[in-house]
Amino acid sequence: MKFDKGSNATPRRLIPAVVFTVIMGACGSEPASESARASQLVVSDEHKVVIRMSDNMRFAPATRAISVGDTVVWTNDGRMEHTTTDVPGKAGVNEHNVLPPGADPWDSGELAPGETFRQVFTTPGEYTYLCTLHEAAGMVAHLTVHED
Repeated sequence: MKFDKGSNATPRRLIPAVVFTVIMGACGSEPASESARASQLVVSDEHKVVIRMSDNMRFAPATRAISVGDTVVWTNDGRMEHTTTDVPGKAGVNEHNVLPPGADPWDSGELAPGETFRQVFTTPGEYTYLCTLHEAAGMVAHLTVHED
């Protein structure tokens, strides 16, 4: 099992996070966001798309097309916390949280500078997501997921 080398997890934090994730997975509960981030596997570059978050309150790129099965890795390159969130009802403006029918919502929680969050996309369609901390500043983006 390989772990994201860009993660801020230290060996002392990593082992409990993995154990916690395995235990919680067996119980059918969702792991805490830090534990989930610490236990995510490295994805091949062929199916990985990186979206950056910075202090200019934008996702870069703000619009991206990907394929079903691709993994999007959001990286906080800024000095302030950000989120990547597509959960209906969490946005101040409903159009800022759009999921295609049957798609799984996601919420990274607050990502500190240098942290990453990954999401595998298995449902084709149009997604609009946001940073819950900076939605009012225009930190909203769009993904189109295509079946190949």
